[in-house]
Amino acid sequence: MLDRLSAISRPFLDMVTPEALQAIEAASITMRYADGGLIHNRGDEKPGLSIVRSGMVRVGVIRTDGTFVITSLLGPGQSFGEFTLFANLPRTHDIVAQGETDVWQLPGDRFLRLCEARPELMEGLLKTSLVRSHALLEMIEAMRSLPVLERVAKILVILITTAGQSSHFYTRQSDLAVTLGLSRTTLSKALAALEAEGLVTRGYGQIRLPDRDRLIDWITARDA
Repeated sequence: MLDRLSAISRPFLDMVTPEALQAIEAASITMRYADGGLIHNRGDEKPGLSIVRSGMVRVGVIRTDGTFVITSLLGPGQSFGEFTLFANLPRTHDIVAQGETDVWQLPGDRFLRLCEARPELMEGLLKTSLVRSHALLEMIEAMRSLPVLERVAKILVILITTAGQSSHFYTRQSDLAVTLGLSRTTLSKALAALEAEGLVTRGYGQIRLPDRDRLIDWITARDA
């Protein structure tokens, strides 16, 4: 399933026409955030759609001890906030900038008016939302059923895919350990084992996948 997920995971803005992209830009408010800047708090009730224009955001829950439980990383062109528009729900996660990040903010009523004029926006948003939901289900399955090494490998692939990256992403190992439900020592040992097989490389504050397809094949073989 990971190979299919990687193949179909596309940012929202990649699914819209150039004309629709221009309309979105004209209707949006551009907000710039420094690294670590809080974009939305979990529980915020103001409806609207947000789109990453440059940089990256971390989606998850900030715990009382300051660690961040990551559910996804979203790169350029990815959207968030759909729950506030269509389900009348408050923000379900904390959203934090990863590095300097520009975000297009579209108030709810403004975006819905755009959708009335351009129905293709709804189709693109539905596709990206469903793919992201599928990725979260894959993460839950990995957390519940896979041994540590395979769990770490699979969630690395999922996170890098939702981030729209092919080879690397930036994260603190302490945050990744909390996300995986592991101690930092256990995570470090798992990453070292994957690194020894040439499947990942570790750098300061980042993890690289030299060959994502090879790692997916490795996970698939072990999962079978």
